[in-house]
Amino acid sequence: MAWQIEVAELMRVCAILCVVGGMLNLFRCRETAFIGTARWLAVGVIAAFVPLHGGLYIASVDGVNLPPKRAELISACSVLVIALSQCWFLLHVKSRMRRAMGPAMRRRFNREDQRLFETKRSLELVEEIAHVGYWRYDLANQRLTWSDEIYRIHGVEKPGYTPSLDAAIHAYHKDDQEIFVRAFWDAALHKTSFDISARLVRAGGEVRHVRSCGVAELDDEGDVMSVFSAFIDITEQKCAEDALLKAKMIAEKTNEALKAIALLDSLTGLPNRRHFDAALEVEFKRAIRDSAMLGVIMIDLDHFKGFNDLYGHPAGDDCLRRVACAIRSVLLRPGDLVARYGGEEMIVLLPGTDEDGAGVVASVLAEAVRALALEHRGTPARIVTISCGVAVFDPLRGACQPLTLVERADRALYEAKLTGRNRVVRHIASDAAD
Repeated sequence: MAWQIEVAELMRVCAILCVVGGMLNLFRCRETAFIGTARWLAVGVIAAFVPLHGGLYIASVDGVNLPPKRAELISACSVLVIALSQCWFLLHVKSRMRRAMGPAMRRRFNREDQRLFETKRSLELVEEIAHVGYWRYDLANQRLTWSDEIYRIHGVEKPGYTPSLDAAIHAYHKDDQEIFVRAFWDAALHKTSFDISARLVRAGGEVRHVRSCGVAELDDEGDVMSVFSAFIDITEQKCAEDALLKAKMIAEKTNEALKAIALLDSLTGLPNRRHFDAALEVEFKRAIRDSAMLGVIMIDLDHFKGFNDLYGHPAGDDCLRRVACAIRSVLLRPGDLVARYGGEEMIVLLPGTDEDGAGVVASVLAEAVRALALEHRGTPARIVTISCGVAVFDPLRGACQPLTLVERADRALYEAKLTGRNRVVRHIASDAAD
């Protein structure tokens, strides 16, 4: 058993030497200079007791007889002093480091903690104000994680509610669930991104419009480990867009109504001259393109000034309305147009009508007005009558302008009035240029 005791003593000596060597190496570094004289005091204490412990060991080897108990006590005390000096030294180092670095580190940690808290709070406020949250689905663990705003968007309380993929899918409107499922699994299986808008039905039955923009998250090997998505409540935006669209449709209908009103004569309800001029341009070009004839009838109420003098202007207005209604009732083709040209004059546009056809229509119009039997004591017929001037544009006989065609009808009307009124006169072109 003697050699075992010697080995144990040798191991203790080696341990002490390692401690001394390590401390000396530590104290040689400039980084530990702030520790001060305590390091040298610790080295001195250890250095003082190492020879004592080593001397006891040598004495025991050389046969120096010391009382066993005293030798053991001295050896144990030397080891204890070395251990206590190490503890004191480490505590001193810790105290100095805390005094030297503690306040600065604490201030830095406090600043970082405050910055982290402010950042987290700012993100929470942004989520709440902008109605933006996020969710992540871990494919390996099949776990769905929601941010706080996602709970608010779904209308559920965070405590006691565990989100799941099936519940998230069924939270969508039944007509929009397929949209989300297809986008989600495309991202999970094919590493694609998605941007979808759908309707979400909250726990209380309220329908919200949401937008989900997601991507597949990949691991180091390129495999999909999760699907991440930003989740935005766009209900207010959707309502604003719907209101804007509705306002736009109303504005378009209003504009169409105003345009229609602008092209109508307020007294008779017939298209006005502006409407007629636009229609004449269109039909004139069509007649040239299709080599088709285009007829025009200029109409004037006979002795209308005398009618107003006899019966008054309100009666005259009523007369114009009734005559306009009679003329309009005769024109049955969709392309035919009657318009108030000005004063008591009206004009009829007859696409695809030759001279004979236009003349027959003019005669029917005159007869329809006579059939009204509106009393007019200022005329030989004792009723309201009209005079008609007929002109026809034939692109095969020569070229002319739309205004020329109207002037021809006006000249024919003038001739009808000169020859006694209450009749139809056709314009006879003297040559192709007329």
